[in-house]
Amino acid sequence: MTFFTLILKNLLRRPLRSLLTIIGVAIGIGAVVALTSIAWGFEWGMTNVYRARGTDLIVTKTTSRSAMPVPFPAKIQDEVRTLPHVREISGVLGDIVSIEDSPAILLFGWDPQSFLWAHLKLVKGQWPGETTNKVVAVGTIAAEMLGKSVGDKIQIETGEYTVCGIFTSSALAENGALVLPLAEMQALTDRNGLVNFLNVQVTPATTPEEVEQLRLSIKTRFKGLTAFSPGEVAQSNTAIQMAKAMSLATSLIALVVGTVGIMNTILMSVFERLQEIGVLLALGWRRGRIMQMILCESLALSFAGGIAGCVLGLVAVRLLQASPWIHGKLEGQFNPGVLGLALLIALVLGALGGVYPAWIGSRMSPVTALRHE
Repeated sequence: MTFFTLILKNLLRRPLRSLLTIIGVAIGIGAVVALTSIAWGFEWGMTNVYRARGTDLIVTKTTSRSAMPVPFPAKIQDEVRTLPHVREISGVLGDIVSIEDSPAILLFGWDPQSFLWAHLKLVKGQWPGETTNKVVAVGTIAAEMLGKSVGDKIQIETGEYTVCGIFTSSALAENGALVLPLAEMQALTDRNGLVNFLNVQVTPATTPEEVEQLRLSIKTRFKGLTAFSPGEVAQSNTAIQMAKAMSLATSLIALVVGTVGIMNTILMSVFERLQEIGVLLALGWRRGRIMQMILCESLALSFAGGIAGCVLGLVAVRLLQASPWIHGKLEGQFNPGVLGLALLIALVLGALGGVYPAWIGSRMSPVTALRHE
C-alpha cells in the first residue's frame, strides 16, 4: 500500500463525514468566489462604462454616501470647460429607479448633443432630439426585461414616455439602462439645473502630468467637487466599498466555519486510528511522516472542497445575474486569479485545520496508542 493510497483509505473510512466536510468547505469557498466576483464585477462595470464613453475624468461630489452622488449645479461645467486641456464636457444626471415590473434600473439623463451618445450603437428607432418630448432610449437588455420595443409606452415615476430607440453598448451596465434627454430627466426627478456627474474629455496631446494638474485645479477651484479617473471613481464609490467590505466579512465567517469543520473531522479521524498510528510508529515511521500523512488528509479534503466551491460560486453568480435585481447591471468577474485565490484559500484552510490533529497524532506514544481502545 502506497503512502497516498493510505491517505485515500483513511478518508473513505467515514465517507459520509468526509463528504459533509467537503460540502462545508465548498460552501465557504463558494461564498468567496461568488461575493468576490460580484464585488469586482460592480467595480469593473462602472469603470468600463466610463472607458466606453471615452471619458478621461469624472467630476462628482466627494461627500456622497449613496450609490448615486449628490447632485450639484450643472452650470459648473461652463467654468470647467474654460480650464486648460479640456476638450469636451458633458453633464449627466443618473438615478436608480423602479420601472414597471423591474425593481431597479439605471436611468440616465444626457444632453442630446453630448459626446456620450457616440459610443452607443442604435439597433432600431432613433435617438432622442432636443425638440422631442416624453421619449426615452432603452438598452437592449432593459428592453428585453421590460418587454418593450420602439413605439411602446413606459411608465417612469410619474411620467409616461415613448420608446424612441433601442441601443447597444460595449458596457453591460448601459445595456440594462434607459436614457432620457437631460432636461426631461431633471424635470422628472425635480432636479432642474442639476447633475451628479461631469464627464470630461481632455485634448489628445495632454500628458499625464497635465491631467493631474487639471484634477488639482478642479478640486481647488470647486469646493466639494473632485475629479477621478475611470478606475478611481469605482474605488471611491461608497456602495462598491461597502459591497467589498460585506464580501470580505461574509467570506471570513464562512472560512472560519470551514476551518473548524476540517479540524473536527481530522481530529475525530486521528482518535479513531490511534492503534493504527501506534503500529506505524512501532514499525519505524517517523513522527514527521505521521504528521505529513494527517496534513495530507486535511489538504485533500480542503482541495476537493475548493474545487466544488469554485463550481458552486460560478453557478451562484450565474443565477444571480439572471435574477431581475441583477440582470443587466453587472457581470461577475471570473478569471484565473479569482479561482486560483479560492483554491489557495482552500489549501490554507486545510493546513490550518490539520495542524493541531497532526500534532496530536505525531506526538502520541506508540505504547499508549497501541493500548487505546
